[in-house]
Amino acid sequence: MVDCYICGASENIPFNCSYCQNSFCNIHRNPVNHSCPFLNAYDAKRKKMLLDGNRNYKTISARTLKIKSSKTELLHLAVATLLVMAVGLSLNGYRYFSWQFIAMFVSAFLVHELAHKFLAQYYESWAEFRAYMWGLVITAISALPMMPFKFIAPGAVMIGLSDRSKFGRVALIGPLTNLAMGFSFLLLSLFFNSYSPYFAAGASFNGWIALFNLMPIGVLDGQKILDWNKVVWGITMAAASGLFIISYL
Repeated sequence: MVDCYICGASENIPFNCSYCQNSFCNIHRNPVNHSCPFLNAYDAKRKKMLLDGNRNYKTISARTLKIKSSKTELLHLAVATLLVMAVGLSLNGYRYFSWQFIAMFVSAFLVHELAHKFLAQYYESWAEFRAYMWGLVITAISALPMMPFKFIAPGAVMIGLSDRSKFGRVALIGPLTNLAMGFSFLLLSLFFNSYSPYFAAGASFNGWIALFNLMPIGVLDGQKILDWNKVVWGITMAAASGLFIISYL
């Protein structure tokens, strides 16, 4: 067991900063979160990765935004998406398949992660999705039909930002995207009766994913947003709770 250099939390597998060489917990692993004295070097390295390490990247230019992705990211994202799809199918015990239902379920995950990536790259930061082994295992277990609770946490978008405000906004954009999609689906369910079950499902999925990610624990978005701005976190958490409750009424 190793204690976090900032908060003293004991960790079986601590995160070691390659800049200051200290050990940290999940919450303080990012150099910006433990006020690393070598933040300038960290920021310079990330900018260099953004500018120079792009031989394997495919770039789509859109005015000031350059969307970049690597083969590694696409592979990790594909594996994560398949597991998320399996969790969606497990909700009905794999008894039937509906493209509309799966599209609503998977889009809640994909759009959330891509929102993090695109905003981080807009801020000129390196940003790529990476799957975690423990996250893949938890998501795979959730895909078992007999599991009463479903957890979707196959990975996350890794970013390199030293600006606390930008770091908080990148964390916020994921749940905000789910809230926008969720409330939109609620409105659509009122006007298109034939598709109402799918829109209602889309609203509940997005509400649940927003609410789960806003919990202020570990590496979830909620902890990053709370560290940045407590008022913003409170308002967003209230909106996610409202969406989650309304979608099940």
